[in-house]
Amino acid sequence: MASLLIRLDGRASTPLHEQIFDAIRSRILAGVLARGVALPSSRQLAAELGVARSTVLQAFDALAAEGYIVTQAASATRVAPALPDDLEVGARGSPAATSPIRLSKIARSLRAIPAGTPRLGGAPRAFRPGLPALDLFPATAWARISARCHARASTSLLDGGDPAGDLALRKAIAAHVSAARGVRCEPAQVFVTSGTQHAFDEILRLVIDPGDAVWIENPGYLGARRAVLAAGGRPVPIPVDDAGLDVDTGIARCPRARAVLLSPSHHYPLGVTLSLPRRMALLRWARRANAIVIEDDYDSEFRHHGRPLTALQGLDDAGRTVYVGTFSKTLFPGLRIGFLIAPLALVDAIAATRTGPPAPALEQATLAAFIENGDFARHVRRMRVAYRERGEALLDALTAECSGVLDPRPSATGMQLWAALSSPSSDRAVRDAAAQHGIELAAVSDYYVGRARGNGLVFGFGGVRPAALRAGVKQLAAVLDR
Repeated sequence: MASLLIRLDGRASTPLHEQIFDAIRSRILAGVLARGVALPSSRQLAAELGVARSTVLQAFDALAAEGYIVTQAASATRVAPALPDDLEVGARGSPAATSPIRLSKIARSLRAIPAGTPRLGGAPRAFRPGLPALDLFPATAWARISARCHARASTSLLDGGDPAGDLALRKAIAAHVSAARGVRCEPAQVFVTSGTQHAFDEILRLVIDPGDAVWIENPGYLGARRAVLAAGGRPVPIPVDDAGLDVDTGIARCPRARAVLLSPSHHYPLGVTLSLPRRMALLRWARRANAIVIEDDYDSEFRHHGRPLTALQGLDDAGRTVYVGTFSKTLFPGLRIGFLIAPLALVDAIAATRTGPPAPALEQATLAAFIENGDFARHVRRMRVAYRERGEALLDALTAECSGVLDPRPSATGMQLWAALSSPSSDRAVRDAAAQHGIELAAVSDYYVGRARGNGLVFGFGGVRPAALRAGVKQLAAVLDR
């Protein structure tokens, strides 16, 4: 009979029966306790360890359930005779040599896409792109509405809700985008998602087959490229200039593309707007080619001057456009709720392929009430003013501190701007050097497919106050001087 020589720590947070389980299991895996060897009885081991017999029995039961030991009535408890050889070898810290796990072609393609802005962690800092003004979010109002929704939650809400999304939220979204963005829709066309990427994935998997061509902006949002690749599509990069996506080039390069994914109202990262002639040309092409237009409208609510531009979907009379929006940018990133608005011809297909609630039902109910009672509209109006002030503060600071090295481009919408880099240094090198000093920037060249035709930096200003933006620019200027 084997002697176990187990030491227990009564002061540890791990329960005693788990300590016994771990000690015996590790000895079996290491080969110290050989197959078939008899173990002390539960009474004997309990006496040796100074614990109750029930504690030892708990450990033995768990070991038997996982197949490490076998117990029989009126017989000794033994180490299982059928332990696999490779289980023991693995436990000794010298695992057998195995071939690397083969990744799929899609996974290899996804890994090749740049990561984008380095996240340095911690509190919001200059110049993290895509981060809204968390310091101005009405957290008290949100908490009050959330508490009320939790207190009044119905059984259907607690059960998870409708796979299409909370009906009250879908109605609120339809009313808001119709009034604010010129989108034409009914609540039945609105589907709640867990964010922009979920919406892209859902639509692309419905409308493209493996190998189908999909136009993407070049440069463009990295998440769009990832979504096309993940769906098995073939991204076709189409150049972007001051008038937005070059539709004529797209038609010449790939006239039979199955879909196009773009941000017509506020391109990322260059901030340009798709001109009206190109919008109409794009819709005409989509109708002729029987293609789907996926409109990513991630932050166009935040037009700094005047009314936000009408969404591309509002111009589409042929029902070819899927409109995608997110509340992670308009409210806060931790709220993983977005939406898509489908053409009528796709509503049944989307409904039939949904298998469960797209986002936590209570969060959906809270957001619905936040929109219905006017808190959302008030917050958006307030953010337009704040982002205009922060954008202007950043532009002025870059002009004053970095002229001759950076050529900043004014931003009319959203929470970021970009600046062309005039020095011979690459934007990636500057980005990495800035990260060493706690500054978060994105390199424009990362957003190109193939040879980068731009060399510049993307600055987020939404999540940082003007004074911190100015201080960040001074830090960056010192980096650029080195």
